[in-house]
Amino acid sequence: MSDEPRIHLGPFEFRPAAMRMSGKAELADWKGPLQFAIWCQRASPWWIGDMINAGEDIYGEEFAAVWGETLSTEMVSRYASVARRVPPQNRRPALSWSAHAAVARLNHAEQRRMLTLALKEGWSSDDLHKNVRDLVAEQKKSTP
Repeated sequence: MSDEPRIHLGPFEFRPAAMRMSGKAELADWKGPLQFAIWCQRASPWWIGDMINAGEDIYGEEFAAVWGETLSTEMVSRYASVARRVPPQNRRPALSWSAHAAVARLNHAEQRRMLTLALKEGWSSDDLHKNVRDLVAEQKKSTP
């Protein structure tokens, strides 16, 4: 018997690299599990970053043994950095993790302002990244 994790939602079984279905699910049965899968995909960078930061705060460098070779050092660093720099109260679930990565270098008030603008204007993460770059360049010009 496999020890890989599994989550069952109705006739759907989610595994690390597959989804299996028992029988033929009714059309109405697909919405919840599909929304769950999308929600997990969007939320997981935050979960990973927050867990890495909390684990490192408690255990220091020793915590690296927990994730082992599951994640690259680069991804661990990115997830942890964005999660550390963008506090939960600034995060907007309707925006991608990449959008939040674009504002991570800003102060918290500017993060909130830019994320709110991104939602209001319908900016993609690329649009937001460009607008943040322009904002930072403008701030540098006005600073003696």
